[in-house]
Amino acid sequence: MTPFKAFAFASAALLLDIGGARVLDALGLIEGLLSPSGAAFALLLPLAVVFYVARFTAWFIAPGLLLGALIEAMLVSFRPSARGRI
Repeated sequence: MTPFKAFAFASAALLLDIGGARVLDALGLIEGLLSPSGAAFALLLPLAVVFYVARFTAWFIAPGLLLGALIEAMLVSFRPSARGRI
């Protein structure tokens, strides 16, 4: 994976994390889970699952993926064959 794609993935996960927190707060996630009604629970549960998957990805998976892409790009650029030497 290129560093640009890894950065785009990490940025998307971070935006879902931040935006999802605001949306779920506006929809009343905690209040809806404490006193569930059928329609509210059916809406809030899938949104909460997507939000928490995005949060887990943004905090734990994306940094490692970005670091791995940067290390791979550096290793490829420092190979002798990448500079034209054989």
